[in-house]
Parts: sequence; structure tokens; C-alpha cells
Amino acid sequence: MSLVDTLTAQGRIWTARHWRETIVAATSSGYAELDAMLPGHGWPLGAVTEILYPKLGCGELRLVLPALARLSQQDERWQLWLNSPLPPCVPALQHWGLDTRRLLLASASRPADVCHSLEKSLQSGGCQAAVVWLEQLDKALMRRIQLAAEAARVAVFMLRPNRFENQPSVAALRLAINAQGQINIIKRRAGWPISDLQISLPLNRINR
Repeated sequence: MSLVDTLTAQGRIWTARHWRETIVAATSSGYAELDAMLPGHGWPLGAVTEILYPKLGCGELRLVLPALARLSQQDERWQLWLNSPLPPCVPALQHWGLDTRRLLLASASRPADVCHSLEKSLQSGGCQAAVVWLEQLDKALMRRIQLAAEAARVAVFMLRPNRFENQPSVAALRLAINAQGQINIIKRRAGWPISDLQISLPLNRINR
């Protein structure tokens, strides 16, 4: 296999003709309509997924909860939630199937501290997923987080206000959600952007 073939298979370079054949380690999002549009058919593992929202509570957390709940049942590692803007509602998370016994809440104010906390958590081997709410984060720090996620093969979700949509990002996957529940896939490995993807984000858990 040539170097070009290897990079194509890994999703690092791609052609429109072969994007659906790209091999990307992923875990199902829990939403079939979204999985169908993502290389690997789910949230990428070993990568940063950036989710942009117009205001808190537009569905950004419900978008990732099915996957987080499933991951929490798979092993004994912890999930890190960093800088959650509101105290999580434990009964609601348990209703979604999240094992809250291994949910670690932390906070860090400075961007460098956010990066350091994520890096150390991912490098520890005890983290199965990370969710971080943040605003400004420069490219160098985000690149460090992306590299740490790749080394640990862990999914990292960054939830950010949509005013950062036009800023460059090294995240492997970028999505923007609006108040109507429509999703724009701004950036994905081995694929073009997609606009106005309609996904139902239920208020309650749905067994799939």
C-alpha cells in the first residue's frame, strides 16, 4: 500500500469518491441520522469534537449524552467534565443512563490550566471521555489537546459559543447547532461540510 493509500484510509487525505470508505475509530453518537454523515459512523475516538451553540441549553449536551452514557457503562474509567456552566442534575443524567459514580467535575479558569488539566487526565489512562465548556483557546493549546486525545484514543468534546465558528480550529470534527435543533457539520475528516441536518434531540432518553 502506498503512502497516499495509507493516509486516505486514515482519513488524513481524502477524495469525494472514497470518503465513505475512510476508516476512523469512532463510537456511535446514538443518532442514526448523524452517524450516517460521519466517517466511522459516530464520534471520533482519539480526537477533539467541537460543538458550537447559540446559547446554553440548545441541545448541545443532549447531542453527546447518548454516547457518554454508553461509554460510562463500558469500563471503570472516569469521565471528566471540565468547567460545566451549571451543576449537573444527577437524576437527569442517571435517567439518560450515565453512571454518575465515575463522573469527575473540575474547573480551570485560565486557558493554559484547561489545557494542562485535559492533558494530564488523558495521559493518566483513567479517562474514558472528556467534556469541556470553554471560550477562547488559542491554536497551540488546542493542538496539544488534540495530540493528547490521539495518544489516549479518547473522545474529547469541546462545547463553545457559536461566535467562535469562523475562527480556525484543529478539531477533527466541528458542528454547529441552532435553536431549532438543526446541525451544520462545519468540518469532518474525509468529507465536505453539511448544512441544515435535521436531528431530533429528545428531552428524555430514548432506547435505540
